Amino acid sequence: MIRSGRIAACAISILVIVATSEMSSAQQSVSPNDPSQAQAFSQSASGATFLSQFANPALRGSLYLTPQWPLTGYYPLFPGGLVQALRADGVMVGPLRLNPHMGVSQMYTDNVFRTNSNKTSDFLTTLSPGIQAQLPFAGFHSFLIDYRTNLQYYSRTPSNDVQDQTATGGFKFNFPGGLNIDLQGHHKLGHDPRGSAVDDVNTQGLEVNKWTANGFTGQAEYLGAQSIVRLTAQTIRWDYLNNGLGPSRDRLANNAGLTFSRNITGKTSLLANFGALQSIYDQNKNLDNVLYTISGGATWNVTDLTSGDILIGYQNVQFTRAEVNQPPPLSQFARDKDSYSNLYFMGRLNWQATPLLKITLQPYRTIQQTVTTGSLFYTATGVNLTGRHELTDSTTLNLNLGFEEDTFQRSGSGGSNRTDQLKNAAVGVNYQAVKWVGLGIQYIFEDRNSNQTQFTYQANTVMLSAQVLL
Repeated sequence: MIRSGRIAACAISILVIVATSEMSSAQQSVSPNDPSQAQAFSQSASGATFLSQFANPALRGSLYLTPQWPLTGYYPLFPGGLVQALRADGVMVGPLRLNPHMGVSQMYTDNVFRTNSNKTSDFLTTLSPGIQAQLPFAGFHSFLIDYRTNLQYYSRTPSNDVQDQTATGGFKFNFPGGLNIDLQGHHKLGHDPRGSAVDDVNTQGLEVNKWTANGFTGQAEYLGAQSIVRLTAQTIRWDYLNNGLGPSRDRLANNAGLTFSRNITGKTSLLANFGALQSIYDQNKNLDNVLYTISGGATWNVTDLTSGDILIGYQNVQFTRAEVNQPPPLSQFARDKDSYSNLYFMGRLNWQATPLLKITLQPYRTIQQTVTTGSLFYTATGVNLTGRHELTDSTTLNLNLGFEEDTFQRSGSGGSNRTDQLKNAAVGVNYQAVKWVGLGIQYIFEDRNSNQTQFTYQANTVMLSAQVLL
């Protein structure tokens, strides 16, 4: 408590400071100031690693215990996410633009471990310093370096303390004729948040799962008069650092995706997506697989009041090796089939109900690869409703409601079927005092009901935050 109190006192002394990150790669085409625009689509159409529950931006913030920052979005820059240039004016040093940012928040949760019994409440302080540097060259090209941290200190449960860090460097090339190329490498020290599908119940009494992710992402996009073609390639190396998870989860993930869009009218277009996500495990060879996705859909903006996009298709998990007997603890990942498939869809429907109120509905169904006890992967089917109402020029009210059902594919014939139903609600107010200072308050309720009672929990979280982005 003394350590947290000192940090809080330090935070109060600098008061108006905040740091965070932009949203994940699936969200970076929308305004970071508008959480109702949280995009559920994956660039490769093969499902983002942390999609699922995190389609609801408020729930993602609650699980990471990171506030819904008014200016720059959430801290967690998911592994492989393309960093976008911040839109703030920044500080100019010759041609170099610097955007320092710093964040502070105080939070309370009544169930810090996200457990069904023996709930533990806690106060925590989050500090998030960071900086971004942009250097233009040769006309429209630029070099970008981005560094962000997420330092969390708990009063009663120091096993939850984290010191996440993300460092990204890359080049953006904008060529005449509509060709854009984005090349970025990144290093991330991160963790699996409590209560997420990647948080194994067997580690709830230990430290949070911590890992490093090192990777490279390249994206080429051609913007034609009537068509858009986007090719994405990515490789990420995952290494788990604690709780004995290395043998089951250490892996190399390779991702490739192709997206094609063709205008039909001035306000509608057709979409086609093809994706492949390959997972190669160091030791857990029964889980080596490729997740294929093919989908098609449309985008529309028929009037100024409604717009949307939708993709519907097919996902197939193809395991690449014959099933083998593995020693414990890898023996729990035996399987009796080499291929699984089901329906895939993603959608976003926007309604500008009034000039000050925007409502967005996001339905989704996708296969999510996760390595938890007795499971090969899970299928997430859900819907998220967000509303954003501008109370004044500087004050915004945000509402988030979500429902999701996770159906886990058991490993082998001896495993047990697991189904989770997640319900969540959040309400918050963001206030932008001046152009570069923001304040926020948010309340989130989480409810997960599972047919395996050890995964059932309820949690209430309150967040107070302040931020500065130069």
